[in-house]
Amino acid sequence: MDSRRALRWVWSHRRWAYAAYMLFAVSQIPARTGFRLHTPACDTRLTVHNAQLSMTKVPHIILFGFFFLLTALQFDHVDRRMLGWSFVATVALGLLVELEEGATRTGNCRLTDVLPDAVGALIAMALLTSVAAVLRRFTHTSPRGAET
Repeated sequence: MDSRRALRWVWSHRRWAYAAYMLFAVSQIPARTGFRLHTPACDTRLTVHNAQLSMTKVPHIILFGFFFLLTALQFDHVDRRMLGWSFVATVALGLLVELEEGATRTGNCRLTDVLPDAVGALIAMALLTSVAAVLRRFTHTSPRGAET
C-alpha cells in the first residue's frame, strides 16, 4: 500500500480513531482507582484566588489546545460551526476531567480549573483561524496577468 493511499485510509477513519482515543482517555482517571467513584466534592467558587491558581496549569493550556485541534480535525471545513463545536467539546472535556478528579479523589475538582482549558482552546482557535486565513488568501489570489 503506497503512502498516499495509507494516508487517505487514515483520514477516512479519523472519526473512529478519535472516538476510540476519547473513550480511552476519559477512562484513564477512573481506571487509576479501579473505577471506585465517590460523590465529587467540587469547589464551585468563582474567586480571583481560584482563577489565579488555575491559570498556573500550563500543561492544561497546552493539552487542551491540542485537544481543540484534534476535535477540529473531525470537521471538513474551518468555519464557525467547527470552531464552536470544538470549543464546546474542549470545555465539556475540561468539566468532565474535573468531575472525574473529584469523584476519584485524585485531584482538585475546581470549577475555575476549566479556565486554562478554555484558554488553551482559544489560543488554538486563534492559531487555526490565522493559518486558515493565510491559506485561503494564497489559494484565492489570482496569478499575475490572469486578471480580465
